Order: sequence, then C-alpha cells, then structure tokens
Amino acid sequence: MKRKSKKHKNYFAHLETNQETKEQKIFQIKKNLLKTNQILLAGKHSILSALYNKKRKHHYIITTNENLSKWQEKINKLKLNLDISIKTKEDIDKLNNYKPHQNAILVTEPLERLSMDEFLSNQKFDSKIQIRLVLLDEVTDPQNVGAIIRSALAFKMDGLALSQRNSPKETSALIKASSGAIEKLPIISLSNMSREIKKLQKYDFNIFGLAGESTKDFYELENETGNIALILGSEGKGLRKLTRESVDSLIKIPINAESDSLNVSNAASIAMFQLQKNILKN
Repeated sequence: MKRKSKKHKNYFAHLETNQETKEQKIFQIKKNLLKTNQILLAGKHSILSALYNKKRKHHYIITTNENLSKWQEKINKLKLNLDISIKTKEDIDKLNNYKPHQNAILVTEPLERLSMDEFLSNQKFDSKIQIRLVLLDEVTDPQNVGAIIRSALAFKMDGLALSQRNSPKETSALIKASSGAIEKLPIISLSNMSREIKKLQKYDFNIFGLAGESTKDFYELENETGNIALILGSEGKGLRKLTRESVDSLIKIPINAESDSLNVSNAASIAMFQLQKNILKN
C-alpha cells in the first residue's frame, strides 16, 4: 500500500489553511460590520417581508450601485428612514458566506419573541374561536424550523413556540426558509416545556405530541373543536421523556412500514393540514 507523499500532505494542508483564512476574513468583516444584536438578512423577498414588518428594527441596506435606485424607490414607498451602503458584488458575496443574496443584504435585529403568558394574554378566548399552536421540542435545524414557520402560517396556526435552549437563533437561513412567514406569525419562547404544557392545559388546550411509536393515529385531529397544541420533537431524539409524559395524547402519522420516518418539517405540515380540516368545515 502506497503512503501519501509529503507533497500530497502539503497540498491538502494548504487547502485547509486557505479555507481557515477565508473563514477568518469573513468573520472579521462581519465583526467589524455588525454591532451587538444585529443580524444580516439576505435576498430580495426576505428583505421586503422584513421591511413591511413594523415590529422589526432595521439599520441599513447593503446593495450594489446597479441596484441602488430600486431599493431607494422601495424605501421611499414604505416611508422608511433607512440608509443604503454601496458595496461591490464581491463584498456582498463575502458578507453572505458566498450564499445567494440577489445583491442585497439588510442589517436588522432579530424579532422579539413572546413569552407564553404574553401570547395567552393577547388571545380572545371564545368557544367559537379555536386557538392552534405548534410547539417544537428542541428542534435545532434552522432550515426545518424556518420551513415549519412557513407551514404554520399557511395552515392558519396562531403561533409557534420554541425552547429557549437547544433551538436555533434567528438567522438569515432560518428567515429565508420561512419565506417571510416569520414576519407575520407570533414566535413564542418557552423557558420550560413541561411547565408551559401545564399552563396551556389550564387554558383548556388539548396537547398532542407526535411520536412514531404511538398506537393512536392523527386522524382524530380533524374532529377536535377546542384549543389545540401540537408538539414535535427533533428528528434524532423525538419528544423528550418529560414532554411525552406531560401531553394529553401521543399520536402518529401512518406511513409506509419500509420508511423509517418523516422529516420533522414534513410531519408538521401534514399534522397541521389534518388539524385545519375541522376549521375549513365550519
């Protein structure tokens, strides 16, 4: 068996060093650019959705000279007092880690998340109005969380709740995956999942946890007429033990026995659609 030559070792070491240097430069650029609690939001659709949201605090837009007039027109139309910083496409590439950006970045701040108490105090509890919530039990992937936020808005959920710990912070990737839905759907921060479940139960919520090993199918969701909370766990671990013990019922989405499981964002969409059937009937 041939050993790798020093030449090959040096070549791969050189590649790794170049990659580290590149990442360090990007980190340094962002460090110099961003102040505390500021994030970068890239892409035309995500930026426009954010600009329409009066609850979000904006700082300035970064774009190319060729796109300056377009963004000035948008800012004027929305009557916003927002500066524009001109950069080259290459500069914007670096700022956005060489991911798609459509020649525009918004420097903004994450949205403030509600506490469960704040969310509940904003609700008008009425037997004719059904409140629907989605709770994520330590789902950590920003793409999945963003996709679930998008589906939650599409299926008329009233809010989405995330654990304070082991859940993604608001990033450009999460916002983009939500396709602007994060600007319109209340996002709730949960300090303690089991305690928040008990709180919801006191407000007459029925709590359903999705678990593949459950013997109960999710079909009954379309017959539920009261306040409902759906809880989904991470793809690897599923619902945590204490969460399982706290819910009113564990349900499963029936799938092909030859398939291991569904992606958590797909499972969330299917469950929310099933839950929405009852709303559509009334």
